[in-house]
Amino acid sequence: MDELETVVEECADWQAGVEVERQSRLVRNVALVGRVSRNGHEYSEEALRSAARLYERKPVFLDHAADARRPQERSTRDLVGSVVNPRFSEGRIRGDIRVLDTESGRTFLALAESDTPGVGMSHVVLARRNGDGTAVNRIEDVISVDAVVGPATTTTFHESTSNADIDSADGPAADVAEEIAELREAVSRLSAERDELLARLADQEALERSRLFQNEWQTTAEDLGLPGFAVTGEFLTQLENAESDESRRSLIAERVQLLHRAGAEHPRSIERNGGPGGGNTGEDEEFVAAVRGFRAAASVLAG
Repeated sequence: MDELETVVEECADWQAGVEVERQSRLVRNVALVGRVSRNGHEYSEEALRSAARLYERKPVFLDHAADARRPQERSTRDLVGSVVNPRFSEGRIRGDIRVLDTESGRTFLALAESDTPGVGMSHVVLARRNGDGTAVNRIEDVISVDAVVGPATTTTFHESTSNADIDSADGPAADVAEEIAELREAVSRLSAERDELLARLADQEALERSRLFQNEWQTTAEDLGLPGFAVTGEFLTQLENAESDESRRSLIAERVQLLHRAGAEHPRSIERNGGPGGGNTGEDEEFVAAVRGFRAAASVLAG
């Protein structure tokens, strides 16, 4: 895949570890994005490490853009503030949010201080994914970070009450990793089956093309004067391997000429040739000519 596309990932439970400094209007230690999402997308550590700097001074809004196809078109009324001091820490990108003294800013501060369920942070980025679309290999740019209701993902893309909850072997992250592994195995198996079927289809199509070709050129050879017994399987294969239709017609013409020359040869026996002591009749000559012609044709074709 590796094509640049707009990726939207949401991050719930973002309040864990958050510190609100109302006087300075600063919300510290906000989780912006993590390694794995429940919808199957992964971010490599290298992708997150290299992308952390891209979040610096990026705008923070309430809710996503009204038109998802144009995420850059936002209203200033929805502006909360901007991200400062972004960094990669403990498997995720965190940042501090400097909040404006606006209605949207005050709403965000209230959300940050409360424990309102179903509220999460969601980043909108331009990114490149791997071949099967399950992993983000690189974040090229950050459009915005938005506070939204009803985030689509759960733990691992978001903060939990403790890192142990995230990294636990039997927690949601392990479930997601196991599901991803199973899906990848299924994709690999289906890909192998697809390749086998495509190979079998290609073989059948090649056989069908060869059959149609040979039927067509057998008719063409007979139309050009080559008797049916002379259009052998080997000769048809020779025609099929020729470079062009012109070359094929030349091969047919040469074969016709060989048959004519072989049929036109006179018998070499003195007796059958009407020489001294011959005494052969017209019927004898006709019989000998017929035998000679078929033997000569067979000899030429066999050669």
